[in-house]
Amino acid sequence: RGAPHVSQGRQHSCGNSTPRSVHSDITMAQQKTQIDQMVNFILQEAHEKANEIRVKTEHDFNLEKQMMVHNAKQRINSEYEQKERDREVQQRIAKSNQITKSRVEKMEAREVLVNDLMATAMAQINTIPSTPQYPSIVKDLLVQAFIKIEESDLEVCCRADDAAVIQQAIGKAVAECKQKTGKVVNASFNGSKVIPSQVTSGIPSGPGVVVIAQNGSIVCDNTLGARLTLCFQEQTPVIRTKLFGARGAPSSS
Repeated sequence: RGAPHVSQGRQHSCGNSTPRSVHSDITMAQQKTQIDQMVNFILQEAHEKANEIRVKTEHDFNLEKQMMVHNAKQRINSEYEQKERDREVQQRIAKSNQITKSRVEKMEAREVLVNDLMATAMAQINTIPSTPQYPSIVKDLLVQAFIKIEESDLEVCCRADDAAVIQQAIGKAVAECKQKTGKVVNASFNGSKVIPSQVTSGIPSGPGVVVIAQNGSIVCDNTLGARLTLCFQEQTPVIRTKLFGARGAPSSS
């Protein structure tokens, strides 16, 4: 009885060994399949994530590139506009400077012309004493000086060349002054005070007369040079209008 019992136990043991090995193989295959699936899933997720990162990177890169290009265009346009504005400003400045330069040159040329006219007229003064009208001119100059100076005792001076003409004209001038104003003048010729023969700027000189009073404290320069200078100063606007026109344009006359 004991032998069969032992034999059955062995058979039972040997009969159960084969299913366990098969079950173990199946389990390992399933685990490998699951692992492979997990690996494939992870790889797929990694690929998808990598693709998302690549797409996002390209998008960000393209966006950044567009922004850089846009900003560069704006900067270039801004620089160009600024340079264009600077160029226009420089052109206006250059044009204004040219206009100013032209005006200054025109004014200088006109001033030279007016001064030449004055110099020409002043040079002609020296020819007046040789004319027949000079004695009458001298008498009128004396009368004017006598009336202007509010003194009775007066001295008359002139250049040496005119001494004789002046002495002859004094009496006539005193009489005419009394006739015109009722003023009695005691005028005498002072031959010790002689003025320069030629017209000299800034001092009594040239043809005409100089009348003094109060020992020289009162002086009336009535030489032709002084009269011409005064006339020129008063008539300068008229002279310029005659030469250059009312608005500065050259006269057609």
